[in-house]
Amino acid sequence: MQGGNMLQTQLAKGVQLTTVQSHQFKTNQIIINFRAPLARETITQRSLLSNLLETSSRDYPDQRALANALAAMYGAAFGAGVSRKGPTHNLQLAITVANERYLATDQPLTNQAIQFLQQVVLQPLVADGQFDQATFDRQKKNLEAAIMSVADDKQYYAAQQLNTALFADEPAQQVPSYGTASDLAALTAEGLYDYYQMMIQNDQIDIIVTGDVDEAAVLAQWQQAGFEDRLAGRPRPFYQHHNTNQYVEVSEQQALSQAKLNLGYDLPVFYRGNHYYAALVFNELFGGSPLSKLFMNVREKASLAYYASSSLDTFRGVLKVQAGIDGKNHDQVLAIIAAQLTAIQAGDFTDDLVEQLKLGLINDFESSLDSQRTFAVQALIDDLTQQRVTDTEWLRQIQSVTREQIIAVAKMVTLNNGFFLSGVTA
Repeated sequence: MQGGNMLQTQLAKGVQLTTVQSHQFKTNQIIINFRAPLARETITQRSLLSNLLETSSRDYPDQRALANALAAMYGAAFGAGVSRKGPTHNLQLAITVANERYLATDQPLTNQAIQFLQQVVLQPLVADGQFDQATFDRQKKNLEAAIMSVADDKQYYAAQQLNTALFADEPAQQVPSYGTASDLAALTAEGLYDYYQMMIQNDQIDIIVTGDVDEAAVLAQWQQAGFEDRLAGRPRPFYQHHNTNQYVEVSEQQALSQAKLNLGYDLPVFYRGNHYYAALVFNELFGGSPLSKLFMNVREKASLAYYASSSLDTFRGVLKVQAGIDGKNHDQVLAIIAAQLTAIQAGDFTDDLVEQLKLGLINDFESSLDSQRTFAVQALIDDLTQQRVTDTEWLRQIQSVTREQIIAVAKMVTLNNGFFLSGVTA
């Protein structure tokens, strides 16, 4: 990423501090990310843990105390969450604070924000070898409600069911990054505190600080946190989806007005690997943009879908299509989606359209550079994959994608799984 000098320091084996010095923003952002291999038995624990760390700590035992601390730092923003990248699971806490250099104050806000984050992460609300019981119970109940509410979102539900089919041979890949209600039920305040201690000792830790900061002061403050060497090796960056070479569809009926057709394809193209940039352009052409074949032909011309789009997952080697349709048009929609892929494989698209799609990708990329969060997200991915690409190189790679390369990617796509959620017919 351009726009700032990047300095990386190993605080301990497997613990890295990255500072991105940038004068572009009037805020400083500090993120701490815990990365571990994705495992079915720990996903829900990590999700509940992120809720606990976000809402309480020894110094700030409840949300009011936390809110007051943030207000005292000129309204700093703080949050936590979990996410998945391929075969890894991330638990992340972030704080964004005004840069004191732009305020009429001598309050050391960046220093205070780092101190706050360290207190929240390293000094949780614990008594007698377990998380505070009342806080634990409350957050467990909140997470259960959140997990249950997701099932009410029919499109999300359909996407989850497709995942279950697509990754039938890998249970950890089937589970949402925030966990499951059945795994949550078994968690205890004592067991979760034991897991927290293991996470602090074993997870790969990335600390990312972006903004106009004093790098030496930031480094000194994080060195005092006392992180120790990680014994576990680096998690693998990619999960290779198993191509079944055949189409299997699961269908289900519920009371709903709009049917959902979700398709999962094997596409063995990985982040910044062979065919990666061509795959980005291919996805825009297939269903990733308003100029795509799915949008223009399935939704607009044939009026067979309320929406139809495609997305790439280059950390797991899959391509997915989501469509909202009238249930009675199922067979027609399946056929017309297949026809769009066949058309790309046959080279049925104009060079002019390809140039427009590249321009769209480039515009999205350049506008993302206006977001402070982009720098942090990219630093995390660079550390996971152990490679960096400059903005100039990224742009050059996109611009040099050829028609032949797009066709070659289209020919690597194999439809494997479908999930069809339709309304109950009267």
